[in-house]
Amino acid sequence: MSHTDRRLLGFEHGKIGDRIAVVLNGKQIYKSLYKPTNPRTPKQQMHRAKLAFANKLSKVLDEAVNLGFATVPKKGSAQSPRNAFVKKNWNNGALEWMESEQSLTGEELHGNWVLCPEKLCLADGPRYIGSDMTADVCDGRLHISCPNPRLDESHAVDDDQLMVAVYRPAMNTSYLYRGPMRNKCSECNFDLPSDAVGDDDTVHVYAWFQATVFHRAANLKTAVRPGQASPSLYLGSFIL
Repeated sequence: MSHTDRRLLGFEHGKIGDRIAVVLNGKQIYKSLYKPTNPRTPKQQMHRAKLAFANKLSKVLDEAVNLGFATVPKKGSAQSPRNAFVKKNWNNGALEWMESEQSLTGEELHGNWVLCPEKLCLADGPRYIGSDMTADVCDGRLHISCPNPRLDESHAVDDDQLMVAVYRPAMNTSYLYRGPMRNKCSECNFDLPSDAVGDDDTVHVYAWFQATVFHRAANLKTAVRPGQASPSLYLGSFIL
């Protein structure tokens, strides 16, 4: 509903039927009422479903994501670690579209977005991580082996901490474990949840290194800053 404002010399402003009354440069102007559209093409629906799936995943993995992407957003930007996680995993193959069988009417194909766990990135940054780290599960314990922490690398220092994230889709939850420092992480173990719910209760395991304190290493031109992470490494999927 429109109304008259005395400060505008009796001009109207607001909604009047199918028009909008505004005042511009001392003149009364009427504009057509804007009706937002919501196109529902298959491509747009796939995009919206992908965004919803990525955001849901970032929420389930929020503890790991907020740590692993803590220093990725640029200072002063409105980007959050979870936004950075979604952007990183948007086109890297971690989110896959799976077509289902044709509907009974035969008019359209249905599908949904699923996770490709080996391509998921839970952390990103300049710290170093090698590809020779391995994991296995036995008697409810997760064993991580890191035969060479590569302290000779320019972006690897003694006090980088090993971080381990476990994603459990069947329970829609995740677990974050803080491991030993890089110079003591050759072998380490973590207790896994004991409430297995069936043969499909699989966990996906990821690891990365994260800087813990500020200092300048002798072999570095730039400083090591707390919160800096390495890219995450997928260590495998295991049944609880």
